[in-house]
Amino acid sequence: METISYENMGKGALIIADLYSRTNAMNGKYRAGNLGLDNLAGIKDEDIFFLETLKMKANLADRIIAEAESQGKNTTDLAVMKELGDEINSSITPIHKSEAVMTAIWDSLFYIILYGIAIGIWGLVFGKSFSTFFHYGNILGFLISLLVAPIIACQRTKQKVRDMSFGAGAIWGFLIIWIGILGLTVWIVKSIFF
Repeated sequence: METISYENMGKGALIIADLYSRTNAMNGKYRAGNLGLDNLAGIKDEDIFFLETLKMKANLADRIIAEAESQGKNTTDLAVMKELGDEINSSITPIHKSEAVMTAIWDSLFYIILYGIAIGIWGLVFGKSFSTFFHYGNILGFLISLLVAPIIACQRTKQKVRDMSFGAGAIWGFLIIWIGILGLTVWIVKSIFF
């Protein structure tokens, strides 16, 4: 069996070694809490994003287990560890970078299309081409997505991706929906009365 020195290990291998060498991994508490930190065989060393998220989860798990022990809870009891595991898993559910990136792309497409439609409606209000204004809206939506997409794509947990996506939608999506509704209202009024 060939041994690898610490200096020759990649960043991913170092994280895996760190996770396996933790006290709570060796004493079986990660396994008892069903945290997904005890069997990392299927994870590639190159998947640094995912491994760093697992490391964050392990740090949280170690802190919560230590707090429970300081409160007198028996963390060798399977029921206690399952309860702690549920709390830890609800706080941090790791996500692969590809999932975060796909959510960012989906949100970007949403902004591009939504801004295109809303600005296109204003083209009708001004008696211009819907298509021309639609393309202006697409450009504006693309610029907004350049602000939003990197923030969503760099999140490490499913909850953070959801929170960032919702937050961006609440700001930028809500704004353009109201602009579109206002444009549609003005266009209908203009069409009926003028």
